[in-house]
This record gives sequence, structure tokens and C-alpha cells, in this order.
Amino acid sequence: MIVFSMVEAVTMDGQGRIYLPASIRQKVKGDRFIVEVKGDTVILKPFRPSIEKFYGIAKPAKFVSAEEIDEAVKDETEKALRKDIYRR
Repeated sequence: MIVFSMVEAVTMDGQGRIYLPASIRQKVKGDRFIVEVKGDTVILKPFRPSIEKFYGIAKPAKFVSAEEIDEAVKDETEKALRKDIYRR
């Protein structure tokens, strides 16, 4: 892990926007932040969504080997050809 420390003076405009200097933007990955206020200190932390909220979103793999994929393609092709032949 690389730890760096930078100090820059920034200004908040009338609409509450704070512009981060390019030197800081280049060091920090992402464009979304969690804002934490401790007393009179404002802390910006890069927002990285937790992987846990994505757990279970995808079904387990139906085929795990190349041979199983090849067999499934062969079966589906045969089914499609049979349907096409019987429609004529």
C-alpha cells in the first residue's frame, strides 16, 4: 500500500462546491466520495461499493468445463435444427 500525504488550500464557493487541485485528483482514484465531518474537520474518502451487496446477483455457472460447453452447444444446435426441419 502506498501512503502519501499532500496538503493543498482550497476554497468552497457559494454553492458549497470544493474543487480539488489536479495534483490531488491524480492521486485519488474515483469520482465519488464519502464525506465525514469530525468537529470542524471534513474528511473525503473515496467511495468504493462493498462487494457484499453484489453477492448472489449472478447464478452459479451452468457449465464449468469446455467439454460441457461444447456438449451444450451441440445439443442446442440439434434442437434448433429439428425444429427447423419439422416446420417445413
